[in-house]
Amino acid sequence: MALNTEIYYMCNYDDQLGDTAPDIVKKLWSGQWNIENPDLVKEFLSCDLETDNLSIAVKKYQNDDRKIKEVLQTAVCSFLTFCDINWNPHHEELDTNKYLGAQWPQDIGALLKLQRDSEPLYTNILHPELLYFSSQIFSALCSVEQSFLHLWWSFRSKVTHQRVLEDTSATLYNELELIIAKLYNASQILDKPRLKILLYLEIAQAYLMYGRVQKVEQYMLKAKEIAGLKLELTGMLGKRTKFQQDALAQLALSSELDNGVERPTAEQSHGDSDLPAEIELQDDVRLNRIAFNENVVQAELPSLEQTLCLLTVQYLQKSQAKDDLRDEEIKPYIETILSQKSGPWSTRVAALLIRCKMEANHKRTVERAMLQAEAIVNDKSGVAATSRLSYLWATGLSPAWNWRQQLADLYLSLGLVKAALEEYQRLQLWEDVIVCYTMLQLRHKAAEIIQQQIDIQPTVKLYCLLGDATDDVTCYSKAWEFSNHKSSRAQRHWGNYLFDHKKYEECIPHYEQSVDINSIQDRVWLRLGYAALMTENWELSAKAYRRYTYLHPNTFEAWNNLAKVYVKQGDKNRAYRALIEALRFNYDNWKLWENVIIVSIDTGHFDDVIRGCHRILDLQHKFEDVELLSLFVRAILNDEKDAYGNSAARLQKRALELFGRITSIHQNKPEIWQLYSDLSPTYLLKAQRLLKAYKGYTQSGSWSNNPDTCKKVMELAENLLDYSLKARQEAEEKDHLQANQQLSSARLTGQAVIRAAEKQDWPETQKMLDGLRELFNSVTEYMKSIM
Repeated sequence: MALNTEIYYMCNYDDQLGDTAPDIVKKLWSGQWNIENPDLVKEFLSCDLETDNLSIAVKKYQNDDRKIKEVLQTAVCSFLTFCDINWNPHHEELDTNKYLGAQWPQDIGALLKLQRDSEPLYTNILHPELLYFSSQIFSALCSVEQSFLHLWWSFRSKVTHQRVLEDTSATLYNELELIIAKLYNASQILDKPRLKILLYLEIAQAYLMYGRVQKVEQYMLKAKEIAGLKLELTGMLGKRTKFQQDALAQLALSSELDNGVERPTAEQSHGDSDLPAEIELQDDVRLNRIAFNENVVQAELPSLEQTLCLLTVQYLQKSQAKDDLRDEEIKPYIETILSQKSGPWSTRVAALLIRCKMEANHKRTVERAMLQAEAIVNDKSGVAATSRLSYLWATGLSPAWNWRQQLADLYLSLGLVKAALEEYQRLQLWEDVIVCYTMLQLRHKAAEIIQQQIDIQPTVKLYCLLGDATDDVTCYSKAWEFSNHKSSRAQRHWGNYLFDHKKYEECIPHYEQSVDINSIQDRVWLRLGYAALMTENWELSAKAYRRYTYLHPNTFEAWNNLAKVYVKQGDKNRAYRALIEALRFNYDNWKLWENVIIVSIDTGHFDDVIRGCHRILDLQHKFEDVELLSLFVRAILNDEKDAYGNSAARLQKRALELFGRITSIHQNKPEIWQLYSDLSPTYLLKAQRLLKAYKGYTQSGSWSNNPDTCKKVMELAENLLDYSLKARQEAEEKDHLQANQQLSSARLTGQAVIRAAEKQDWPETQKMLDGLRELFNSVTEYMKSIM
């Protein structure tokens, strides 16, 4: 098939369908997704839908273009029907056998076949046979001919497959990565920019499911570049409440489209989509939208650009820590999408659901969030199936049952526990049922209901949840036996129970078995790393944290803990690299900077010691770790080589600037003044800073009562006299006055120290006292000689 014809088989491309389009395409575009060739279905079902047999059956038709199109149409219709049912809260009933025109074989258990890495499908997914049937045919078509069209549909079916699984699957991820590589290579020769944007959006959504934010960003930026879309957050004056007198700075999103890029408007591509109504915010104080003092520069965004805006929101949610600042950054993007007159139905619903989730946390907006969720869930306006599925895979919209779960979550946040409980029971979300019964102080009731479900049809998940509800470890053992030792969930729940009870040694083997079955469980890797850390199993801990940072590279805690493990293993260079990675994702954590300084000193990264000290001063407004500073000063004075073979002495000027900043904050910290003196380039500066150190040591007046402190002050006084004498001896004529004053101060200080030490008469200080008297007399004689 020629590529220009192929694109119409994707069913949601925003070109207009011409009169010359093939009848098959016209039917696909009009929502006529009936199976027209039941004989093909019977032939494929007779192969038991096994990959090899199916490939042989499809291969027979590879030279018959018409037949291959029929095979494709059969798979696409089946897949779109599955999506239509599961992404529609009020779908029509469907008889699978009648739809397929053939009896589904009893020995093909679609639920079991669709399991990946022991992860089952959500119980609320309807007609999984249609998904299994279509995805197997797409795979067979790819094995016969890896055309752009076959690859893309196979990619969509696998993305949908992952979306309906209870947890992420490493097997599916690996399969998707292979297809993505082939699709990306094929896209390089495309002369349809809009098609490229759509593909990159769908690839980004696939990576988003697995939390691969760097990959998401990569494809998002590619799509924005091709689209000629510029989205920029700016600050503008505006009012947020009805009674606000003065306009304050608010975040606004300006959007700009490159005029040199051709694109259909949203009205042209999706003007006939029945978009869900947006519920107004009926609050006594807060305005429905921010009232800006001036107009925000915003373009009318076409459909793909609206979906790109949505992807930006989802990317920010995934890549940044959940806090009010992140939500404030996201809101302008959501408002931009919702302000468009036309656009894809799935993009609008996804944006509204994200806003509902954000507004659920604020008392002034939670009611609007609930009403909006109810409006989406209860919408019976009969949106056309083609409108509902257009751009579905580019938006990452979750299945319809998930919208109802979100509504139940809102009920719970409003304190409507019984209403939430009814919804959770209807959706068979037993974990949430346990939460509700616990809140109602009826936890035993949760166990009873789960036991009833086990009596009807036992599953691994139900046994695990019974264990969670009753704290009975034998339930996890039963789940493991029931799965024939194949369930990662059984071992995960078992490990979680032991972890929560701080039995770290015992939980480790369970977590290890769980990740052996499904290696993409990020939370299990994180807990395994911590449990191994607590039991001092450094090698296992490092392995677990490395795996977690591969899955979620933007989590600073994991990088920080990995660095800690490397330090315990004695590999400080790797610890340093791990900490630098951690800084990329949390630049404002002073404890993290402290760790960076400690490891940087040991590894010779002295520039980072200076950077770290300045950053802690920025964050904490103090830094008085004398031990760390001593090691740093010693490295400079001894002119040690840094990690790159450079001289540490080159940093003396920057180190002096740092000490200047530290001593301006810690003015009475004598140890720091002493280190400042050691670094100082001239005897005069050394002496002046030692005088400050002396004042710090002696300000309490009781320094001479302890022999150790007494020795420390005597040693300081000796250095002070020595430096002051040398400063005067080397001083130029113009500096004599200042040097004389310094020497005089040093002499008085020395005299005070000698008198105090003589009064105490400590045996440990006698020898030092004799030396100090001798130096004091030398200074006195010298002063007489210059007067």
